Amino acid sequence: MRCFTVVYAAIVAGGSGTRMKNAPMPKQFLPIGGEPVIIKTVRAFLSVGRIDRVIVGIKPDCYDYTKKLLEDAGCGGVLLVGGGKDRNSTVKNIIDEINSRFGIQDEDIILTHDAVRPFVSAEIIEANISAAAEYGLCGTYIPSADTVISSQSGAFVDKTLDRRTLYQAQTPQSFALKKLFEEMSALSEEQMSSLTDTCSVFTRKGMGIRIVPGDRLNFKITTDKDLALADALCRNT
Repeated sequence: MRCFTVVYAAIVAGGSGTRMKNAPMPKQFLPIGGEPVIIKTVRAFLSVGRIDRVIVGIKPDCYDYTKKLLEDAGCGGVLLVGGGKDRNSTVKNIIDEINSRFGIQDEDIILTHDAVRPFVSAEIIEANISAAAEYGLCGTYIPSADTVISSQSGAFVDKTLDRRTLYQAQTPQSFALKKLFEEMSALSEEQMSSLTDTCSVFTRKGMGIRIVPGDRLNFKITTDKDLALADALCRNT
């Protein structure tokens, strides 16, 4: 039995990029600064010494293509796992693969991250590892910069929410791996698909998530404008 901590980075890359109007392929494979988004994201985690293993959850029909991309980029040590029908089922597939291949110990940590957030910094990754080790559950958040309203009808404002208490979620979202494995294993497929992010596995039960400060550059590439901004950032740095 192992007696040391292993830190896993689980990069979720199973999306199809349906909100991009002109994309010829899923957004994680589109180029920014001359290389695919997913390669830039993977490199961000490989560059952090405390990360022991990087695992990418990918659509099964993109497996061979992704494997070649990673090998050509010098990232051949990254493990690929077939993704599920949504984000959390992909995370669960990754955890099941970890359990099958390596086993899960009490001290192990997993960071879950969107493949299309390529500008995550080493500082955010390091802070997630430390917070997950200390608190067991943490996520990356930034304070809301805009006034947010609530509307039941979608046509009229019901109330303006207090911006001082509102945050926007980013990734990584990071956990004691054994705790996440146990909680996810207890969920039905329907419950899993109803949750919007991995932290919801715990917040649905009233369990607190430690806040790790994020960064506005750690944005998710969702639209064509996001992709253009990401490309510009890469070319100007």
